[in-house]
Amino acid sequence: MRLSEFLKPDFVVPRLQATGVRGVIDEVAARAQEVGVGSADLISDKLYEREEAHPTVMGTGLAIPHATVPGLEGPVIGVALAPEPIDFGAPDLDPVRVFFVLLSPPGHEREHVKLLARICRLVRHDGFMDALDAAGDAAEIVQLIRTIDDQHV
Repeated sequence: MRLSEFLKPDFVVPRLQATGVRGVIDEVAARAQEVGVGSADLISDKLYEREEAHPTVMGTGLAIPHATVPGLEGPVIGVALAPEPIDFGAPDLDPVRVFFVLLSPPGHEREHVKLLARICRLVRHDGFMDALDAAGDAAEIVQLIRTIDDQHV
């Protein structure tokens, strides 16, 4: 299973404008709607509900906001980068600069968990987070993810 199979290149936000949990979620959800993933209101509600139940910040500048969203055709991955680190719901962990967003329809729980694990594996790749942080635009972000994804079995 490759991230690139689920990564939606136009669901990439190279420079988030928002700060804070609610702002990031709303901005990402708005982008998801713009590119035809689903309803911004529903996606925002589901992502925020998940963050309230258990923050998705992973430490080392990464968060993986994820949720089950009815109406999607299949799992989809988006990426958002913050120009400045954002406190994202876990005061004891590092602020976040890289957000991988995973949205899956009901019934795809197994795939969803595998994709979460794959994201975690890739972000541990030496230099990957810094390279993402330095990426200039969405095309560069997508290419970098595909390159690193192809290196991992």
